[in-house]
Formats: sequence, C-alpha cells, structure tokens
Amino acid sequence: MENVFRDYGRFENDSNNRIICFNVTRTYFYIERPSLYECVRKYWRLNGERAKKAEYVFAISSGYIVGVFKPTHWFLTDSNEYVGRWEFEGVEISDSPYLHMDISHLVGKRQNPVSYINM
Repeated sequence: MENVFRDYGRFENDSNNRIICFNVTRTYFYIERPSLYECVRKYWRLNGERAKKAEYVFAISSGYIVGVFKPTHWFLTDSNEYVGRWEFEGVEISDSPYLHMDISHLVGKRQNPVSYINM
C-alpha cells in the first residue's frame, strides 16, 4: 500500500495526557463503517474503569493518528453480538495538533488493537 501520509512529525506526549489508542486500520481503509467516528467508538474489549480516565481517544491507522476525540461517556454496548465490549460517545477534535502524526514508536505492531498512553 502506498504511504498516503505526509510527515507531520512524531507524536510525543509532552503534556502527559491520558490517551487510549484504537487501531482502526481495517475498518477505516475498507470503509466498514460510515465514518471515522463510527470506526473508533464501538465494540472494544477493554477495562471500562480505566477507559473512563482517558482525556483523549486516538484513532490509529498504519501507525499514524487519523482522528482525535474527546470522550464524554463510556458504556457497555447493548449489542447482542458484542456482549461485554465497550463504546464511547465523544466529540471529534478536527483541528487537533496531533492529527496525522506518527505514533508507531509508541503503539508499534501489536495484536491488541487497544493501547494506553500514560494510563
């Protein structure tokens, strides 16, 4: 796949923000859901009490930050297909300075699509 990202620099958490990163590469690139927000907000296996402490949610694709969200509410899904998984509601921060930055040095290639930074 051709690298579609410009060099926006490397993400460093200089502000010590509490961040959850969700790898959305498959759902994002294959357009499995109608929007980036829908790709990132639903059906995650995680510790909900830990997630509630997050200040930001990053949508990650191919090691880059493709979306930044401010979560306002975390809850267990009511979907019968994804029992025990978590969702959040939040606001997209479309002018975030973190957008498009390389974060691969922190999240790397992991099997788990959920990564925590400073949590």
